[in-house]
Amino acid sequence: MNGGPVAITEPDDPRLDDYRELKDATRRRGGTFIAESERVITRLFDSTFAARSVLLTPSRYARLQNVIPAGVSAFVAEESIINQVVGFPLHRGAVALGVRPASMTPPNQLLATARIAVIVEDVVDPDNVGAVFRHSAAFGVDAVVLSPGAGDPLYRKAVRAAVGWSLHVPWTRAAPHQWPATLTDMRTDGWHVLALTPSEAAAVLPSTLAERGRDERIALLVGTEHDGLTAAAMAAANVRARIPMAPGVDSLNVATTVAIALYEIAKRNWS
Repeated sequence: MNGGPVAITEPDDPRLDDYRELKDATRRRGGTFIAESERVITRLFDSTFAARSVLLTPSRYARLQNVIPAGVSAFVAEESIINQVVGFPLHRGAVALGVRPASMTPPNQLLATARIAVIVEDVVDPDNVGAVFRHSAAFGVDAVVLSPGAGDPLYRKAVRAAVGWSLHVPWTRAAPHQWPATLTDMRTDGWHVLALTPSEAAAVLPSTLAERGRDERIALLVGTEHDGLTAAAMAAANVRARIPMAPGVDSLNVATTVAIALYEIAKRNWS
């Protein structure tokens, strides 16, 4: 880090303008994003994303000072001041400002060397989006592709729910003109696109995987919890699969569905 910490004693200090009112869901100030909590900030520092600054309580600065990269400004303030700035009680006492990429890698380039992928259509809840990335990291997913209408993996709550893994698992977003053509292109490139659905007409998940070779490229396709996958996306998949559930239960949380399905894929490689 250059120059050491900068002490902040007033909540209206203009140097903290990027951290104000973090509950604003539309926040995309200056091509940046927020990383919240010590663990997530550490993952930001270890990622390919650049960090611009950190805002820390004195105790958090003491814990992180040796890992703050050169060129990253460190603002240090008491918790009461930080809470006034961000607009809510920040119990973890640590936030950082990351830099969004200037452009996204096209889906076909990101998927070129991938073997396992998760494709997310129109899931917008930040907790679910973040959890999909956390589960993807846990089970070795090589790429996540988002539909044009899916939520932002760099939204503050999504990064927090991902415990920072949305900064490590490679991902991209298909442009409107690429959706759902991206799925058709994947099939042409040899991907087995598996659409997850609770429909009783779908094949049972383990059996659909048993039919695939271990070296086959597999993509899990998931949609919203209420409406599920669009008809166009469902039609572009190779097969529809479901996770068996107890009678009377209509569906699982989408992120939980991803975790179970990825475990089934990983289990084949572990056995």
